[in-house]
Amino acid sequence: MNEKPILSNNIRNKITQLEYSGLSGKEKEIKKIYKEATGENPPNFKIYTSEEMGIGIKSGFDGAAIHFYDKKHNVNEVYYVFRGTEPSKDFGDVIYDALGIGAGKNNEQINDAEKMYEQVETKIKASNGKVTRYGDGHSLGGHLIVTLGLIKKNFKDIRALNDAPVNLKQLERLDPKFALYVSRREHDKNVSPEKLVNLANTYYKKQKATISHTWVKGEPMHAQSFPGSWYAGNKVTMLGDMDTEEMINIGEYPLKRLAKWNLFLKLDEVRYNSRVSNIIGGLSLANAHVDDSVLLNIPSYVDDVKEKPLKHLPGIVLGTEGAFFLTKQAIKSPGVLVQGIKGISQRNQAKLHGINYVVKYTEANTRKTYYQVFDSGSQEEILLDYEQMKKFVYYCANAIKDKEANLNALKQYLHSEINEVFEAKKKKLEMKIYREEASPQSFMEKADKDGATLAWFGQKRVAEKVTFDKTFDPLDDNVFTPVEEIISSIQEEVTYHQKFLEAFFKNFEKMMEADESVASDIKSMKEVVGGI
Repeated sequence: MNEKPILSNNIRNKITQLEYSGLSGKEKEIKKIYKEATGENPPNFKIYTSEEMGIGIKSGFDGAAIHFYDKKHNVNEVYYVFRGTEPSKDFGDVIYDALGIGAGKNNEQINDAEKMYEQVETKIKASNGKVTRYGDGHSLGGHLIVTLGLIKKNFKDIRALNDAPVNLKQLERLDPKFALYVSRREHDKNVSPEKLVNLANTYYKKQKATISHTWVKGEPMHAQSFPGSWYAGNKVTMLGDMDTEEMINIGEYPLKRLAKWNLFLKLDEVRYNSRVSNIIGGLSLANAHVDDSVLLNIPSYVDDVKEKPLKHLPGIVLGTEGAFFLTKQAIKSPGVLVQGIKGISQRNQAKLHGINYVVKYTEANTRKTYYQVFDSGSQEEILLDYEQMKKFVYYCANAIKDKEANLNALKQYLHSEINEVFEAKKKKLEMKIYREEASPQSFMEKADKDGATLAWFGQKRVAEKVTFDKTFDPLDDNVFTPVEEIISSIQEEVTYHQKFLEAFFKNFEKMMEADESVASDIKSMKEVVGGI
């Protein structure tokens, strides 16, 4: 089996882009994309689509699979490609964005994705040899392909492009083994979102290594958060202008810091967090704030939109319905007002969410690589700049080297030089004592220049002998304390840096084993650092 996928990231991006117009009957277009990128014709392949299978008609799901099979050249790869939100085609996408991704209460599209997967797998069983599976999805499609990959646990590589996150409450229902894992560790049925993220990071550790995210800097999707959302994966490639400001997070109260000291804002924060949830996806629409009760009960408004989409579509696309809701809420809530004003100032960034920008910036090679690490302290995923992280690793290694040299110098001072100083002082004092004992009369005269104490009943006395006590007390332990405290402090810093390096290499070697170039880089770095 080939070590590397036959389709490069650029090719996969363009096929994902092509999926928005449907891959059924697009063999010529795929051959053209492949040949333009490689100069060669692709191996034999067959396209399977959800449309041809009759899957997704009700839910709005749209996906395809391309099976490349060439026994002679040892090629047997299948690429699953899932489309993102298309409200003009399927209002079911918007419903699933809100109720599935946002609230975790709707499984229709992921169920259809799994149904399509099973049918494709049945069709390709006839091919001999092991099948290698790859996955790509944009926006809503990114959420679906990552969720499917976590459930099936047999994908070699999954790429999520400007993707919506996994909903862990939904995943818990879809993956019985994960649900069992959670229940065995948390007896409370209502496990907090933070604990769920922690458990998922442990349970899906192997699958995370196969998942990567590609985000355009400043696009609105990945900036959003809600309870139970999770961007599974270790690697993030950021595309575009790295100076672009991150979009507002509608799911986070914007005046959180001020609310700590202001009762009115604290109440506003409580109302904001309890009443507002995101309709994630459909980013050609204006994101609206919707009550949980509205989401869960699917009110008559949604039914009316489903029955009469043309009536509501202009208002949705132009943002008038969302704007009306925002205006009404802004009167009541400073938090909503701040978010609204900020959102208006960033409205042009919404376009960055489109698959076209992913293709454009990938081809231009304007990118930066980050690695996503779960911080157990803050219970948050942290993006680490790999190049900066490497610099910090070398900084730690050099710091260890410098501090160990300082430690050795201080220990030498503590165990040798202080005693040498003490012995030198003793010797100097002993020599003075011997000089004084050799000339007792001179010593006595210096001790009492007017001779008053040497005269007795008018007769002057002469000192014939002066004897000193030549014993010395040992050095007081307090003399060593300041130096010992410095040594202890430096030793703690050395230990900290050593543990950091140990943890770094232990975690990242395992985390990046699926990324050969990075794994090799980390191995080389470990050898260099180990030699310092």
